[in-house]
Amino acid sequence: MEDSALIIVSTKKPVMNYVTACVTAFNAGHRRLVLRARGRSISSAVDVVNLLKSGFLSGLRIERVGVGSEGVDGTEGTVSYIEIEISRP
Repeated sequence: MEDSALIIVSTKKPVMNYVTACVTAFNAGHRRLVLRARGRSISSAVDVVNLLKSGFLSGLRIERVGVGSEGVDGTEGTVSYIEIEISRP
């Protein structure tokens, strides 16, 4: 089983769907998860991590938080993103 998994967070689904996806990934054997969100979805990714820490996975650790911006396909603008790497002991 892979050691880490990538979960892309968007605003199209409820936050609890991503919480469930994270719990499922940890139960499937992944030791680390990277939650990645862009633009308005950044707050949803933070909400997912806070919900996991507060009630679903005791001992959850935030390993790394990365922020930046990247170009958007088909436009000249950029969009901000966040990557939150979490691990379970």
